[in-house]
Amino acid sequence: MLTLYQFNSCPFCWKVKAFMNYTHIPYDVVEVTPFGMKELDFTDHKKVPVLKDGAEIVVESSAIVRYLNDKYADLLPAPQDDEWQAWVDNTLVHYLPPLIHPNIGKSFKNLGLLMAVSKDGALKRFFVRLAGALVMPRVANKMKLKHQIQNPESEFQAALAHWVDKGLENKAFYGGEQPSLVDTSVFGVLRSAQGMGILEAAALTNPAFGRWYEACRGMMGA
Repeated sequence: MLTLYQFNSCPFCWKVKAFMNYTHIPYDVVEVTPFGMKELDFTDHKKVPVLKDGAEIVVESSAIVRYLNDKYADLLPAPQDDEWQAWVDNTLVHYLPPLIHPNIGKSFKNLGLLMAVSKDGALKRFFVRLAGALVMPRVANKMKLKHQIQNPESEFQAALAHWVDKGLENKAFYGGEQPSLVDTSVFGVLRSAQGMGILEAAALTNPAFGRWYEACRGMMGA
């Protein structure tokens, strides 16, 4: 059985899970403790996602998806796939931290949603959530500066409009009538923000995006 080591809050972990859900690859999930990361003692790589396939250890989301596609799924690539995958990893994902963690209060609320799957006790969850809420807004602000994001909300909306106009191009999915590997990557990264009002607001502003997202959600896991 494949085992994915993850943070439920991690967009790159959801990128892997969306692909595995869509291609019906069975897997187990291990939620990694943010402080200490003792669940990753078997590897020197201390970032999630990490995939274990027997004795094989694969790290970094794009490498994991390639490994899974080559070994278990074999979705056919399209000519522009690499360009869109780079856009997901290097552009789209950077809007999420400033939107999820704009301040301590909002961060604390959203971390509560993200930690709902945690099996830790209530007291430990509270302190991890509180620590995260104190740290993540500062991390998000550094990311805004690093990636020159001036207005996360409007720039995120513009990125989604770009996806709809240039990626979907009036098709149901990037892949046409059925999702492709790129659809799973875009959906997966966005899925990490589900339930926080960010995607819901985007769907109201851009109904074509909303229809695509809900269609993917039905195929790639709620």
